[in-house]
Amino acid sequence: MRWWRKARAIRLLILVSMLTVLIPTFSFSALTATPSPGGATLALAALAALALPVSLGWAISRGDRELEQRAVRPIVWADLGLVLTLVVGVAATEVVLYAAGNAAPGLVAARAVLTYTGMMLAAASFTGWRSAAIVPVVYFTVVLVIGGGSDVENPAPWAWIGAPDASSVAMTAAVATFLMGVTLNARWALREAASPV
Repeated sequence: MRWWRKARAIRLLILVSMLTVLIPTFSFSALTATPSPGGATLALAALAALALPVSLGWAISRGDRELEQRAVRPIVWADLGLVLTLVVGVAATEVVLYAAGNAAPGLVAARAVLTYTGMMLAAASFTGWRSAAIVPVVYFTVVLVIGGGSDVENPAPWAWIGAPDASSVAMTAAVATFLMGVTLNARWALREAASPV
C-alpha cells in the first residue's frame, strides 16, 4: 500500500482537502460574481470546491492500470474509498462549520464538492480517470455562462451549485448526484476488478 499512497499523492490530497475546508472560513469566499449576463451568480467557495475533485481525478489517473489490475489488493476499491473518505469528510466538515457560524458559504462549498465529485465519479465509469476531472470543470463553466434563472438569486434548476445557501432542493440534488456517481463508479469497479488484464 505504500506504493499506492505514493502513486496517489496522498499527502497532496490531504493538503488540498484541508484547504478546501479552510477557504469557506475566510470572509472573501462568500464573494459572489455573475460573469455572464445569462450566467448564474456563484460564490468563490463554489470555485474553490473544484480543487478536491480535480486533484483526486489527477491523482488516481497517475496509476499504471495494468499493474494495478494485477495487484493482490483491488486498487479500484482503494481509489473509491479514498474519494469517499476525503469528499464526505470535507463536505461534513463544511456543513458543521456552517452550522457553527464559522463558514458562511460552507453549505455552498459542501454542495459544490458533492456535485463535482459525483459528476467526476460518473464520468470515470465511462471514460476512465484521465478525462473524468474535466466534467466538473465543464459543468462549472456552463453554469457561469448560461446557468442564470429567473433572477440573480435563483439560477436555472440544473445549476444548483449557484442556489442560495439554505436551498434544500439544491442540497438534495447535490447528494443525489454524489450517490449516483458513487453507484456508477462502484459498478465500474466491480467490472474492473473482475476483468482480466
